[in-house]
Amino acid sequence: MRFSVKTQKREGGRDMNFAAPQSRRISRVAVAMAASTLLAWQSWAAPRGGQLTYAEPILPDTYNPITTSDNETSLRLSELLFESLVFIDYKGEVKGRLAEKWNTFNGNQRITFYLRKDVKWHDSVPFTASDVKFTYDAIMDQMSDVRPETRQALSVIKSVTVRGDNVITFDFASSVAEPERRFLFKILPEHAFEGKTALSKFDKFSKNPIGTGYYKFDRESKNHDVMLSAFKDHYGGSANISDIKMVYQPEVTLLMQSLLLNAADLVVEVPPGKVAEIANAGKFQVIPYNSLAFAFFGYNCDNPVLNIKEVRQAFTLALDRAKMLEDIYFGKGELISGPFSPASWGYNPDVPVKPYDPVKAKQLLEKAGIRDNDGDKVLDYKGKPLKFRLKIPIYSGNEGGLSVCLRFKHYLKAVGIDIEIEQREYQKWKEEVKGKHDFDIVFAEWLFDNSSDISSLFHSANSKPPFGDNFISYKNPKVDSLLDVFSRTINHEVRRRLNYQLHEILAEESPYTFLWTLEKNAAIANKVQKVIVHPYRFFTFVNEWFISGDERN
Repeated sequence: MRFSVKTQKREGGRDMNFAAPQSRRISRVAVAMAASTLLAWQSWAAPRGGQLTYAEPILPDTYNPITTSDNETSLRLSELLFESLVFIDYKGEVKGRLAEKWNTFNGNQRITFYLRKDVKWHDSVPFTASDVKFTYDAIMDQMSDVRPETRQALSVIKSVTVRGDNVITFDFASSVAEPERRFLFKILPEHAFEGKTALSKFDKFSKNPIGTGYYKFDRESKNHDVMLSAFKDHYGGSANISDIKMVYQPEVTLLMQSLLLNAADLVVEVPPGKVAEIANAGKFQVIPYNSLAFAFFGYNCDNPVLNIKEVRQAFTLALDRAKMLEDIYFGKGELISGPFSPASWGYNPDVPVKPYDPVKAKQLLEKAGIRDNDGDKVLDYKGKPLKFRLKIPIYSGNEGGLSVCLRFKHYLKAVGIDIEIEQREYQKWKEEVKGKHDFDIVFAEWLFDNSSDISSLFHSANSKPPFGDNFISYKNPKVDSLLDVFSRTINHEVRRRLNYQLHEILAEESPYTFLWTLEKNAAIANKVQKVIVHPYRFFTFVNEWFISGDERN
């Protein structure tokens, strides 16, 4: 899961996107279309050449895939430049990338990867198992500026053994369910760091990266355009499109204009209100795709009022979420009832979405001892009027998130609760929310790469600052127990049943007001062919894209 700014904006770790989401359910139709497309093209040789120009509303903060966490542009570029041992295909299955195969031993307490022997770094140095060991060591180095969740996913490893250039073994402290899914992090070249394992997004490598991906980094211009070129020595063969140019355009209106005026061939995320206009222009393919994400309001349980279950339940019932989804996102999404995307196998379909019921909301607040004692239409608790701070980050493209928060304020006012919206520059916001737990309520989004393990979100052990994922300080011994059992369980069906139980409990407990998943749409020029978009790793299949006919020149 990634803690990512969407709209400035993921396998095995977690990130969060605050404000407008990165959500959605993987469409069965889309998957079927992708599969049929693969079959249709598999025996045909695509033409090579041309440049793809794509626009981003946010500048990358680093080119080091291990140190980036909240920046969607950096994450997308890392998909082009770097590779992992394994990846998740469009069916959600684990497939080999830098690893040709792997075996597990001793009841999933050991996994051995057998690496490809034909992989080169972009500077022509051979890739070896030592690079994998180096990347692991860098992640685990406490001085490294890496995502805590990435380090946490690997913390169960007790030893690593390099067995020659192309074999590496990881031993775990105990049995691990689906251990291969912990190795979705991108691999770094040991030789580029001269043995230094303490990584920073400000390292020289972060300005001039070297990967093994289908595209290599050429340069970043003074106006922040990023130029990539196809890596001709890639073991899978050179990508069809010769060059990719990323252009920076922070204004949403100008971003769409760049598409309509042919200044860009691709926009990764078209605002819901612009989808029809782009589709009707006749020059673009509008491609819906989904990611394992959901949006929510999170309540700081260190606040004695918000720690009352009935209060959190009342806040959820006070919101007309269906109308919010329709009015703000043109209905392009799905309401949810719990801590998983509906695309996840952990989502319990038997748990209903709580209805809009402001009358019951007021009754629950009354039950919690919250009532209007002085007739000013503001509810009081222990003689004091209730007022809560709702924090939201500021960044381009977050207008939808702000609209959601304004609706939240409106609906809560209707039941007598005063909400103060506090906007912060994103990094400052992150420090206050995840670092200091200095908030009452947040509007946020979790983006999952593998949305099955929610331990970091709701286990009490992960509630301590700084930067724990359970920054709402939610504590429930029953939930802790189920999560502990989940972490020790290998059987998939047992894990599913555990997640169904967790879903049911958390829907009732309401540490979050679970909102929705959203449909995302990319727009890409008709000249770009064989476009297959990964549900949540956008450029996974970019090597198969091509530019048709004379458009290559």
